[in-house]
Amino acid sequence: MKEEDKTLIYKIESLKELVAGLYVRRLQLNHREVYLLYVPQLTDRVSVSNNIIKPLLLCTTSANLTVESIAHSIIYVDDVSILYDNSQAADYLLRGNTLIFLDQCNEYIAADTLKVEKRNTEAPQVETTIRSPRDAFTENLDSNLSLIRYRIKDKALKVDNLIIGRRTKTVVAVVYISDVANADYVTQVKDRLRGIDTDAILNSGYIQKFLSNKSATFFPQIGISERSDVISSDLLDGRICIFTDGSNTALVVPQNFLEFLDAGDDHYDNSYIAVFMKFLRLLAIFITLTSSSLFVALVAFHPEILPPQYIIAIASSRVSVPVNALLEISIMELVAELLREASIRLPKQIGPTIGIVGTIVIGQAAVAASLVSTLTVIIVSLGTMCSFAVPDYTIMNPIRLLKFMMIFITGIFGLFGFIMGFTIIMITMTSTTSLGVPYTSPAMPFNFEDIKNFFLANVAVYKKRPKNLHTIDKKRK
Repeated sequence: MKEEDKTLIYKIESLKELVAGLYVRRLQLNHREVYLLYVPQLTDRVSVSNNIIKPLLLCTTSANLTVESIAHSIIYVDDVSILYDNSQAADYLLRGNTLIFLDQCNEYIAADTLKVEKRNTEAPQVETTIRSPRDAFTENLDSNLSLIRYRIKDKALKVDNLIIGRRTKTVVAVVYISDVANADYVTQVKDRLRGIDTDAILNSGYIQKFLSNKSATFFPQIGISERSDVISSDLLDGRICIFTDGSNTALVVPQNFLEFLDAGDDHYDNSYIAVFMKFLRLLAIFITLTSSSLFVALVAFHPEILPPQYIIAIASSRVSVPVNALLEISIMELVAELLREASIRLPKQIGPTIGIVGTIVIGQAAVAASLVSTLTVIIVSLGTMCSFAVPDYTIMNPIRLLKFMMIFITGIFGLFGFIMGFTIIMITMTSTTSLGVPYTSPAMPFNFEDIKNFFLANVAVYKKRPKNLHTIDKKRK
């Protein structure tokens, strides 16, 4: 056996030790030997048979075989690379490539034969709408990017791929329009992604945690979406979108508070309906955050603010309740959160049953047993219902927690505590940024044109892109 052949056998044996389950296929072509190495679980074996093995066996010029002739003239695989560095071989195998070694040659071929198990494009499960398109992202990165390219046929649309995760080696795609998006923001996003040092990236949520500002992570600073039309609109506005292989949601940066209130239907319906619905969602957030704490402030500290007939009605409804207003509203809010969590985790077939049992049976029984007052059940139910009115649920998660803070601080200091807690929340929001963009913009700092465009959501009257994004191309038309 020649020295080159001994070296080749040694390489193959070393790879078998590095990569568990590695399959080796040996082909004898007259006086030449070809070795195919691949991982069966990651490889499309039909493609290996039809596009590599079959053309090699049918080759009639085996005496003059070279790595270059195999890569460029014989096999049918569209994505091939000729490699010289043996240290990269294991990485290519774990990405679903088939390695082709030829005897008496130091270089080898990596042919992309990755088998991707993916589901079909389906309707959105989280961002449900009436008039919006029904194509939602899946867990396959190529499918998600194809939906974006289908909607934005612009040569300036850029897709920069990064490999993140020492063990998972997950592909993360940074998507932006080069002549629209702010170059400094793009550079900042890429630098943060390259700075991620971790074993595994399994979902876009991992990326979201690394990209968020460490000093102020209570409010979400990064938007998420599973709908291609929403992401396309964000790209055209000048934002940067991040796709993670294996995740069915895309990340959007920078993102401000008002953007979480935007729904897809707002852009397709009448502008006046869009204005009304967005004000309604703002009201829903305010009710979710303050309704229970205001109830505690009025009942326990300042009943004199109410008209006399309401004071009498509240007193009569609470005369048999054994606990004070603070403890009563806290217990009911905890029960409501437990019911919410239970309905989310249970299978769809029995999930609605929990809602029926919780709202009707437990609520009616608690009132009948004089454990809570009727008004408390109404207040808690109203706040819970309003928490579902916002399209992006991620903004409601901190609101749900802040609601309890407002209840406790109001239960201790009364109306003064309510005002103090609300002020702290507003200060926190105004001091938060997303990639340097103020979280409360365009309200603070105030920009009338951006606010008008946001609430009207009418593409026919859009003149300029959002000022707070500092885009390169500032005009829409």
